[in-house]
Amino acid sequence: MLRRIDSSRTRRSTLFIAGIIIMALISASEQLQLIYGITFAFTNIMLLLLIRLFGLRIGLAAGVVTYSSAVLFFNAPLYMVIFLVEACWIGIWQRRKQVPVLVPGIAFWIILGTPLTLLGCYLSGPFSTTEFILLLAVTAANGMFNALISEILVDYLPLRRWLNLDEDKHKPIPFSRALFHLSITIVALPFLVIMIISGWNSYHSSTNTTLQTVSNTASSISDELSQWSDDDKLGVRLHHVIQIGYLNEIINRHTSQKLFDITMRGEHDNLLATTSLKREVDHQKVVTVQPIADNFGIEMPQQQSIMLMPTEQWRDANYVYRLQLENVPVSIAVSVPVESFKEQIFLEYIYHLLYTLGSVLVAGILAYGINRWLSRGLRQLAGSTTNLPIKLKTGVPLEWPNSGILEIDSLVHNFKDMSTNLSLMLQDAERMNQQLRNSEEQLHLMAYFDNLTGLPNRHHFQQTLEAMLADSGHSDQRFAVMFVDLNRFKQINDSLGHATGDVLLQAVASRFTDIAEDQCHVFRLGGDEFVFVLHYVDPSSPVELAERICDCFNMPFELNESVIYTTTSVGISLYPENGSTIDDIVKKADMAMYKAKEQGRSSYHFFDHEMEQSMNDKMHLENGIRRALENKQFFLVYQPKVCPNTGATIGFEALVRWEHHEIGLIPPARFIPLAEASGMILDIDMWVFREACRQSKKWQERGFPLLPVSINLSAKHFDQRNLVENIVEILRETRIDPHMVVIEITESVFIRQMESVIEMLSELRSLGIQISIDDFGTGYSSLSQLQSLPVSIVKLDRTFIKDAEHDARKSAVVRAVIELAHSMGLRVVAEGIETEEERTFFAGLHCDELQGYYFSKPLRSEQFERYIRNEMRSLPFQRRGAEA
Repeated sequence: MLRRIDSSRTRRSTLFIAGIIIMALISASEQLQLIYGITFAFTNIMLLLLIRLFGLRIGLAAGVVTYSSAVLFFNAPLYMVIFLVEACWIGIWQRRKQVPVLVPGIAFWIILGTPLTLLGCYLSGPFSTTEFILLLAVTAANGMFNALISEILVDYLPLRRWLNLDEDKHKPIPFSRALFHLSITIVALPFLVIMIISGWNSYHSSTNTTLQTVSNTASSISDELSQWSDDDKLGVRLHHVIQIGYLNEIINRHTSQKLFDITMRGEHDNLLATTSLKREVDHQKVVTVQPIADNFGIEMPQQQSIMLMPTEQWRDANYVYRLQLENVPVSIAVSVPVESFKEQIFLEYIYHLLYTLGSVLVAGILAYGINRWLSRGLRQLAGSTTNLPIKLKTGVPLEWPNSGILEIDSLVHNFKDMSTNLSLMLQDAERMNQQLRNSEEQLHLMAYFDNLTGLPNRHHFQQTLEAMLADSGHSDQRFAVMFVDLNRFKQINDSLGHATGDVLLQAVASRFTDIAEDQCHVFRLGGDEFVFVLHYVDPSSPVELAERICDCFNMPFELNESVIYTTTSVGISLYPENGSTIDDIVKKADMAMYKAKEQGRSSYHFFDHEMEQSMNDKMHLENGIRRALENKQFFLVYQPKVCPNTGATIGFEALVRWEHHEIGLIPPARFIPLAEASGMILDIDMWVFREACRQSKKWQERGFPLLPVSINLSAKHFDQRNLVENIVEILRETRIDPHMVVIEITESVFIRQMESVIEMLSELRSLGIQISIDDFGTGYSSLSQLQSLPVSIVKLDRTFIKDAEHDARKSAVVRAVIELAHSMGLRVVAEGIETEEERTFFAGLHCDELQGYYFSKPLRSEQFERYIRNEMRSLPFQRRGAEA
């Protein structure tokens, strides 16, 4: 875009400069002729335009081309180059200081123009004082007129905008300057025109008078010679002395007043008689003739080389009237020197110039006076209204001018009204600004501080950490980032209410503020997450602060007449040891906090490289889970559920396994939590559900016993509205009987929206699917809640199984749970049976199903088939009994 603009500007400027140079050449070749070599040229108008618009270098180059062409090719006098000197003078002057162009113009003609003109006249030959004065006056008037016109064109025409001269934008013109231009132009132009016309009239009048005089003289001589006899005419042809004497007598008689010269020549242009030998010498020279009328013109010497001054040729110029007699072989030439008229006409021109100069001075004085009168009030008004809002705001008294001009008085009145309205608006604006400042302060607090605790918030923490990292590039400072999380805060919120949770957070923030030091900042990121940022020098400082954070939870919190005991977990990352970016430091502090949570109670943990390696492994597994689904790396294993009395298989549980192509077999305990966290568990569970139903239906079609298949579903499915539709679609696709499907869910399902969960479970149960609570006793449900849940089976966790036969208290609890579940019509499954003692104990408690490694580990499909076939052969009667 910028290149196109520069290209367009360059193209326009080049065309403009070329056009101006062409116009300057035309002006130099076709000058306005005034009289006797004195001309009026407009070339400098174009050159000064170029200097003002494009600089002295381009203007000077164009001037050199123009005036060199004028002198060399258009026979212009060398004196014309004085205009080029004037243009350079004005350009240099205005380059240093911007002043009206007439100032450097007048200075030029006083300092350089007068001596240069005098030198030129002296070198060109004899000259009169009148000629010098007139030549200097006309040339100076011409130069200043050109400068004035060029300034007016630049000031009032949009040339800069048209040429895209953005670096020198059009500036406003002062009123006094505009009035001066108007006054001088109005006065000078008419007088200039009058002067030119008057000079032309004087010239034509003198020419006509001369023509009348010389033509009458020639006619009188012609009439006298026409009376001669043939002998006299023959004597002229033969150059007889008598006839030649008569001719001399005649021309002397007609030139008695010495106003002109008469020359007579014969048939062969031989001299017969003359009143001036100088005229005869000039006749021998090469002359140029400017015809004026028939037989009448101006003769001047032929220019032999470059002419220095414009009046140089006219010093030897003559008016000449030539008449060829018909009856007498004589030609008459009557000549009058131009010099005899030139002096008088030059004086008239000088008088006109003086009159014009006086008029211009009077006009300038009047313009100055009128400008002072008009602009006084405007200047006072401009001074009063300069920085008007600041003056009104600070209470500076305003002085309004009084003017005798109606329009200015009206303008002053309007400004008074405007200032009054503006003062009221400023008062309103000040009130609005104050409100805006208050709003900005509130917005700042809302943007950077937590509304509940008053601590700096996450955004403030981000900016603080960015500033600290930026400053660390200039120093060796170290700091620690400590992520603090309250343990069991969700349970406190759920049990005591959010209002109590908010009060607890405020109390925690107060304790954190008390332990924060000068080089320590504490922030609340949201929820129960806080973060400390500590500048330190001593390596033990982060440990001491972490211990103080943990110790401040030793005392209970007394809230709303309740006493709450809680603990905290602190994860710590150090700069620059644990990272160089905000993301690195924050992420690693967060990882360390979760490691501290695993330690329990109020504890802290520093980030270490083992944790980083563990995190990298976890990320590697997370990235591989999706590819595992796509590449069919997951497979199912099946673990039998047996009858406590007969030992026959009465069902089985489908469990997912992952065989990574690089790592090998990955335990579920490693990838299931990652799948839960990433949300991929939803796709995995649906794949397991479909594959388990398909395999179970396949075994049924191959004559295997009708065994219910148990399938685990993550609690995350109950956040999805399409769970029931997806299961119905799989049942329809695999054509399995819904009564042969058991869905196992954990108790964490019920910490969600209880009503929607119960509604979805009820829909599944209405299809014939059995619902089992897995790992019962480790979660959030209680025995009293079981009667309101649409479940059919309770599956005791391994923690109830282990050592129950030796521990009387645990045995009593297990016995009570089993009896209560049976009383509510629920079946009980004991999983994790690993010894004969455990099998005997739980069989004696009348559990409905047993599951564990004592009977069989989870088997691949082929192994499970062999297991069932072997069982069918060894326990045919028991199986039929079990099936019945």
